[in-house]
Amino acid sequence: MLGARFEAEIREQPAAWRRVADSDAAVRLATALAGRDVLFLGSGSSLGVGMLGALALRRRGVRAWALAATEARFDRAAYREACVVALSQSGRSTDLLAALDLLAPAPVVVALTNDLDSPLAARADVAIDVQAGPEVAVPASKSVTTTAAIVLWAAALAGGATHRNATSLRATADDVAAWLAAGEGVAAIAAAGADLAGRRALAVVGAGYGVPIAYEVALKIKESSYVHAEGFAAGEFRHGSSAILDASSAIVGIVDDPSRAVVARPLEEALAGGAARYVIGAPCGAVPLLGPQTAEPFNTLAWLVAGQLLALQIGRANGVDSDAPRGLRKFVL
Repeated sequence: MLGARFEAEIREQPAAWRRVADSDAAVRLATALAGRDVLFLGSGSSLGVGMLGALALRRRGVRAWALAATEARFDRAAYREACVVALSQSGRSTDLLAALDLLAPAPVVVALTNDLDSPLAARADVAIDVQAGPEVAVPASKSVTTTAAIVLWAAALAGGATHRNATSLRATADDVAAWLAAGEGVAAIAAAGADLAGRRALAVVGAGYGVPIAYEVALKIKESSYVHAEGFAAGEFRHGSSAILDASSAIVGIVDDPSRAVVARPLEEALAGGAARYVIGAPCGAVPLLGPQTAEPFNTLAWLVAGQLLALQIGRANGVDSDAPRGLRKFVL
């Protein structure tokens, strides 16, 4: 079946989150970040996770940013004193390693990677295994959500919060595993994927934590299905970009209780143009809801799983083997 490896790795994620829950990864990261400004550095999905982590830290009063590795040569002067958290599934991205050269000497370099034998891990002061296990499909899944779990948990620890912990992470793993096993929700995503496969363009919108998730879901759709998708902050989408929506396009909202009012407005306005509408996360009026439900501490992981499955199913409907999309490889030389 097309994308068989990608689907298998999506389904392996709850087990990977349990490994994170059993590890000291979040504590080690929080310890390394203590008392410092923080710069998350990455490319592609890793950059999206860095944006999520930076937002979580800023919410707790920590000065934190996320920077694309390829932009370090143009935008680095302000980060000289920041702890650098370098994110890479493979630990071998030449873009990321070159960015570390440009940011040197950083006071502390932390590597979050799926390979502790990688060049990135060797260069770091602190190297942390993200516990994803082997990941073969080109679109990253397990490494994205395990890294997200670690950075969110570490940010909570940095701010003295206790709601993100091993118990709440295991509960999310249980909720998502049960949803995957039941099958009805996956079937609903397959039906949505078939609907979206023929669309000219997809807008994925969110607010708060939903913004980096929207960027990541749009990236997954592009690389897994070849359908043009773009992530937006929901409020900003209404300032010009909403003109792209008509009956040939679609909008997917990333929704939780704090963001519902912001995300609901472009979803409501899309109805007039006849665009297809779906939401991931929490209910939003009469818009069809996709994906598993879980409690707030790690609900972003459930959103990512839904987005990954949606990308897979759009790809299948378009005859794309998302295990190995054209023109892409697992890491960039």
